[in-house]
Amino acid sequence: MQDVIVVGAGPAGSTAAKYTSEAGLNTLIIEKDNLPRDKTCAGAVSSQALKSLDYDIPKHLVKRQCFGARVRYGGHVLESRSERQVASMVSRKEFDNYLTSKAVDSGSALFQNTRVKSVDVKRDFVEVNTTAGVFKSKALIGADGVSSVCARCVRPRFKSDEIAFSLAAEIPVSGEYVDENILDIVEFHFDKVKKGYGWIFPKDKYLSVGIGGINAVKTSKPLKSYNDFISGLGFDYVKPRGHFLPIGGIKRRICNNRVLLAGDAAGFVDAFLGEGISYAIISGKLAAETLIDAYQKNNFSESLLYNYQDRCDYEFGDNLKYSYMLSRIFYRYPDVFAKMLATNEPMLYRFIHLVTGGSGYASFIKWLLPRMPYYTAKNFIPL
Repeated sequence: MQDVIVVGAGPAGSTAAKYTSEAGLNTLIIEKDNLPRDKTCAGAVSSQALKSLDYDIPKHLVKRQCFGARVRYGGHVLESRSERQVASMVSRKEFDNYLTSKAVDSGSALFQNTRVKSVDVKRDFVEVNTTAGVFKSKALIGADGVSSVCARCVRPRFKSDEIAFSLAAEIPVSGEYVDENILDIVEFHFDKVKKGYGWIFPKDKYLSVGIGGINAVKTSKPLKSYNDFISGLGFDYVKPRGHFLPIGGIKRRICNNRVLLAGDAAGFVDAFLGEGISYAIISGKLAAETLIDAYQKNNFSESLLYNYQDRCDYEFGDNLKYSYMLSRIFYRYPDVFAKMLATNEPMLYRFIHLVTGGSGYASFIKWLLPRMPYYTAKNFIPL
C-alpha cells in the first residue's frame, strides 16, 4: 500500500511527487512511457514557471534564453523587447526527465512504460489497475494529461469545444542561422490558422516550429495549415507530431474523494497562448501540499480536498478565466485584435509580460479597453 500514487511524470506529476516524498510520504510515480520521452511542445518555459520551482535547472537544459517577441499578421510585422527574460527554451524530453529525477532523488519510486487502465476509488484506498499489475494507495494525484484516465473518477471527459490541437516539429538549422534570423525572441504568426497561431521558437541548433488552434481539427485542416506554414517560411519539411491540450478558464471539478487532478488533466492551460507548464508546476505543488495536510488529519474526503480547488482558484483561477475571455474575443475578430497587436508596440510590450508572468490577463484587458477606440481608428480609419 502506497501513501500516494502519482500518475504521469510531466511537470505536474514530478513536482507533486517531489513534495510528497520530501514530506515522508511513500510515493509511487506511474508513467506510461520510458523516460526520457518525446513530448510535443514548443518548449518555452516561462519565467513564471521557473520561479515556481524551488531549485534551479542546469544550464545545459536551456537551449536559448528569449527577451522579446515578434508578431506577424498579414503584411504587418512588429517586434518588442523586454528588459526581463521572457522564457527559457528547452527540450521537453530533457526538461521533464530532469524534473522526474528530482522527484526520484527525493525518494519517489518510478514505474516506467506502465499504462494505467482504470482507477477505482474504494472506501479506504484507491486501486490503480495498470499493465504492470494492481497498485493501491491512500490517495491519488492524476497528472496524466488531457486524456486522463484518473479524471474519470472526478469529472466528465473534456468536450470537443474544450480541446485545442497543435502540430509541431523541430527544424534543424545552424546556430548561425538562429543568431541571424531569430536570435533571442519568440515569433508568433496570427494569420496561419483559424482561431490560433503559428510559432517559431529558437533553440541552439534547431527551431521549434508549429501551429495550434482552438477547434483546429473541426474548423480547419491543421496538417494543410502546418504544411503551408512551413513552406511559406522556406524550411525543409519535417513530419510534425500532434498533440491535444485542454482549454483553460472553464470551471471544472478537479478533486473527489482521495483523488486530485493537476496540470493538463485538470484543464490548467492558458486558453490564449496554450502555455501550461507554469500551471502544471504550481498545481502539482498545491496538490502535494493538500495531500500532506490530508495525511496529517487522516481525512481524504472531497470536503477536505476541496481546499485544493480553492487554492488553485486563488493562485491562478482568474488568470485562466481572463485568458479564456481574451481568446474568444481575439480569435473571433482577428482582423481587429491581431492587427492591433502587430501594429502597436505598447500593446505588444504588454503582451510580452503576459508570457513572463509579470502581469496577468485581467490587467492586460483593463489596460487595453480604454485604448481600443484609438487603436481601432489608427488601423482602420485613414488619417
